[in-house]
Amino acid sequence: MTKLKNNSVYIILVFTLVIRLYHITFPVIGWHSWRQADTAAIARNFSQEEQNILYPQIDWKGDTEGYVESEFQIYPYLVSLLYEVIGINEFFGRLLSVIFSVFTVYGIYLLVRKVINEHTALWSAFIYAVLPLNIFFGRAFMPEPAMLMCSVYGIYFFVKYVEEDKMINFFLSLLFITLAALIKLPELYLGLPLAYLCYKKFGNIFIQWRVWLFAFTVLLIVSAWYYHAHQLFLQTGLTFSIWNAGKDKWGMIGPLLTVKFYNDIFFKSIAERHLTYPAFIVFLLGLFRKRQYNLERVFDWWLLGMIVFIFLAPQAHLGQEYYQLPFNIPASVFIGKVFASYINISKLTTSFRKSKFAVIFLGLCLFSILILSFLRMQNFMKSETMEAAVFKMAIDVKECSGKEEKFITFSDNNPAILYTINRKGWVASSSELNDQFIKERETKGAAFIIGEKSLLKNNEERVNLEKIKDENTIIKDTQEYFIIKLN
Repeated sequence: MTKLKNNSVYIILVFTLVIRLYHITFPVIGWHSWRQADTAAIARNFSQEEQNILYPQIDWKGDTEGYVESEFQIYPYLVSLLYEVIGINEFFGRLLSVIFSVFTVYGIYLLVRKVINEHTALWSAFIYAVLPLNIFFGRAFMPEPAMLMCSVYGIYFFVKYVEEDKMINFFLSLLFITLAALIKLPELYLGLPLAYLCYKKFGNIFIQWRVWLFAFTVLLIVSAWYYHAHQLFLQTGLTFSIWNAGKDKWGMIGPLLTVKFYNDIFFKSIAERHLTYPAFIVFLLGLFRKRQYNLERVFDWWLLGMIVFIFLAPQAHLGQEYYQLPFNIPASVFIGKVFASYINISKLTTSFRKSKFAVIFLGLCLFSILILSFLRMQNFMKSETMEAAVFKMAIDVKECSGKEEKFITFSDNNPAILYTINRKGWVASSSELNDQFIKERETKGAAFIIGEKSLLKNNEERVNLEKIKDENTIIKDTQEYFIIKLN
């Protein structure tokens, strides 16, 4: 049992790795394919067109150079470096995400062990490793795993700095926090747990030069990048909608005034999809447990910072589940504290004798978490199939078109078709399937129209498609998709 205890964290890490290898070689398709396709396209374009991290390029560039206003694209840039050595394959992007995810689990273990104790650290790391959306996004072609890893190590090294007063830990924390905010701007909410740690170390944080140095450096570097990114938008008009205050992702009051918002975010998304309801119940129990250790409230401030982010960007959180992924880090710690209080794997008989009801209850919760995670993962990944129409379209496109010819893809603005067929052009919704939209793109070099018929929403859109087919050359017209060459 002692040997098992000593190796527990390595067993958890191997388990974390193994359960994220499912479909590791699979192309970008399925749930959240649009976000993965954009990231994969930037990585491929870094490799094929311009190996400059300051100028990320997307596929839906139309007749522009393709530079897009976006977060700092260090993750796809790292993937592109692998492409340079080994060749282009989505496997390397997924693998890098898995590696970041494994390091995140290990970072949670190190952090919780430092702040609380070994036993709670093991439980927290294990719970984080098996939550369903952590598994799904931990092997997706997306920057989130890198951002989560940087967040964890940014806090971990600052905790070490608070306790050991070594400047190397200060600068390592500064590095990871800066990277986290560059990869995802909302990670600035980590200022709340960092402010708490500064208060515990310095007392009056407003007169400490190190606090000002840390904050100034992060904000200066992050501001410099996002200023540069905005210049790219002014040049090309292409953006991931970072600054649309009151229109798209953040700064909207309307959703906060509805019951639906709180139900969708805190119950349907966080409780049901992210944590599963059994884990959510244990999480609530953990919130009310007494804090016993000196820096333990860092997780309270981490959680509070995440909730502030939810209220600042309500529409973003309603639109995409992955915005809540950082919530799972402190949540796993609160869950881990409850399990660690009642269940000691190396002394299970003793734990059962002391608290039979609690052990049985938590055992059922743990079993339910594992089963629900497995079922949810099956549901999330069922659309990852090689029978998808987009792969059939890709074969036809390569036979009928040149690499430089531009495409209009009717795909509900999903760039996955452009990425899969390896062409540049425009993405559009089916409602834009009309003469005016097409003629405007024709003048900018559009040569083909391609789309999936299942996305046509009404009879008017079907009539418009028939008219376009009559006026142009049909290359392929199946029950699933169409390819039309513009005359």
